[in-house]
Amino acid sequence: NERGETILHVESRVSCRCCECWNPHSNQYCISYGKETENVKIIDVLGEEEHFVHLGWSDGHMGRFTITPSGIYGNGIKEAPSEEDVKVSRRERQILWPANPQQSDTLGKIWHWEDIMRDNQKRRREFLIHFFKYGMAILCGVPKEKDLTEIVDEDLACGPLWSTIYGPYSTIKTAANATSQAYTNDILEAHTDLAWYTQPPSVFYFYCKENGAQGGESFWVDSYPILERMRVEKPEYFETLTRIKASFHIFSPGLYKNFMTGTFPMVELTDSGSIYRVRDHFFGRDNYRLMREQSVEERQAWWEAYFHYRNQIVDEDNQFHMKVNSGELVLLDNWRVLHGRKAFTENSGIRHMQTGYGDWKPAQSRVLYVE
Repeated sequence: NERGETILHVESRVSCRCCECWNPHSNQYCISYGKETENVKIIDVLGEEEHFVHLGWSDGHMGRFTITPSGIYGNGIKEAPSEEDVKVSRRERQILWPANPQQSDTLGKIWHWEDIMRDNQKRRREFLIHFFKYGMAILCGVPKEKDLTEIVDEDLACGPLWSTIYGPYSTIKTAANATSQAYTNDILEAHTDLAWYTQPPSVFYFYCKENGAQGGESFWVDSYPILERMRVEKPEYFETLTRIKASFHIFSPGLYKNFMTGTFPMVELTDSGSIYRVRDHFFGRDNYRLMREQSVEERQAWWEAYFHYRNQIVDEDNQFHMKVNSGELVLLDNWRVLHGRKAFTENSGIRHMQTGYGDWKPAQSRVLYVE
């Protein structure tokens, strides 16, 4: 192809884009292949056009093979996304937060609702690319009458929101006999959400409807640079957090009537060794199950590694702080960036937040789909 890659005979056949093999409306292959395809060979090159080469194979089929990105991803009609954008949207171009992130103008960049809505496709792509790179993006000026579902599903077109045990989104206000720490006015230390889920949601949406309370400043911390330093300086700690499984649970006998539990490594890696996902919901950790399932020696090693990591998470020099005000929306990578909140004065003003969850893929689509 145009990048000089070597294509196997069988790959050319199963990737045929003729009208018999490929549906240009669904953009999917419309036939399956039998055993005879396994040993198929190209026997003839019949011609070439801008995006395709026409081939004949030993099974008697004649069709066409794509040789350009536009041919692969746009049927030779639409522009293909750049390879760089593909890598960004696959979380392969992440930029780790610097030391003292509060001083970073790039990290704290504020995006404006009117700008994104005025040039919906271009500015929205830039906003989401920033999110994929830094694990956080802040949007201000959202009309107060909107709720989180409308913002995510319709305006940003990054939905649907994931429905969880809390519904399509949660309304966060203080409540008597709160069923979650989030519904109190106490400090909420940095954490990721829904760590007990088999797959925790990858995107966390935090939207402020109103915030007149005294205090309650939000803060965020990037776990990845902390863990990467640990990998270098304390490799035995890093290995421990990727190997020994911790347990998480939620027990809500009141309103939600739920009991969920799961056991996973706190740090999950890709096959190549890159950090893939972090689970750190310390106030939802099932310490008793950890005691039952791991030996004394393993638990001692785990706690030593965890406290080394956790001491850096709670260090304010590693955090980015901001009071989130009415009409502001924060997108967070829930597999990477921990979120928390300072305590606020009870009855000092209305504090009304909406929080919800989503998956990477709709946001990825908004980055890669080119009109």
